[in-house]
Amino acid sequence: MTLNLKFKQHYKAYLLVGYAFLLIVHFVLKDYIFPLSIVFYAFPLPILIVIALSFTLLFFRRKHYRLVVMITTVLLTFIWWNNYYFTTEIEQHPTSKLLYWNLAKRSQLPVAYLSQKVNQYQPEILAFVEAPHTTLKNLDDLKHRLPNYNFKTLDGAMLIATKGDIELLDFNLKEDSYKINLLRIKTNTLNFKLIITDLTANVFVNKDAPLGVVLNTAKTNDIDLIVGDFNTPYESIFFDNYEENFTSFHSYNNGFTATWPLGMPLFEIDHIWIANKHEPLVLNKYYSDASDHALLICKFTIDSK
Repeated sequence: MTLNLKFKQHYKAYLLVGYAFLLIVHFVLKDYIFPLSIVFYAFPLPILIVIALSFTLLFFRRKHYRLVVMITTVLLTFIWWNNYYFTTEIEQHPTSKLLYWNLAKRSQLPVAYLSQKVNQYQPEILAFVEAPHTTLKNLDDLKHRLPNYNFKTLDGAMLIATKGDIELLDFNLKEDSYKINLLRIKTNTLNFKLIITDLTANVFVNKDAPLGVVLNTAKTNDIDLIVGDFNTPYESIFFDNYEENFTSFHSYNNGFTATWPLGMPLFEIDHIWIANKHEPLVLNKYYSDASDHALLICKFTIDSK
């Protein structure tokens, strides 16, 4: 009874301590330590801002607490906007383009919507994950709409299409960890290697190992572009290792960088990384009710040396 009364008297202080812990995890500890990383994945910055806003109401009558919470809310909002919202423009010059989309195992391909985006941007490469045979039952309809593309279904519920030749170099799978397709793409303007990957969404799996496998595969095979659903936020410390050889399209976005869920700037889990010898230009993002993941179209230039 005494403990219960003590908790009621000090529960607001306990809430603030708990919130301070979440901030430490997000900005300092990140996903260094497993399974503490589960907390990091569960509380992205927008969620922390919402919690801070609710604390503003909770502590409204206590001036000093209210002031601290309001300053925290403003600071977090500034960090979020400054680091996760971009406006990118490029000069009109020859570029290469890739369309990537997680179809989220939908009942069928959104043929009309896909055709519209492909005809608008004319990407050389189309790459899809979570595209099992049940989703691809109307693939012939998409082929009919896009006759200039060569389509190839891949293991791991993936699909690739190009305006040229596709060569499957390798497929690597570890259950409840990662799926990696390694391909060579040859078109009139491109001749490079591409990885399409889909990492597990299971938060109880340490992401250090699968992210390391993807990176080692990319470095060993001199990969030009990595695309896929990493199910890991951009803030993860494990992406720091990628930056030695690759550049993320994160800061080349137009709009919020988050890719999931539908229409909400919450998690940036779909990523595109390009080898440092090439030049990323811009990343356009579109939401459709055909998937709860955003459709990504990246533009880049290739170093042909």
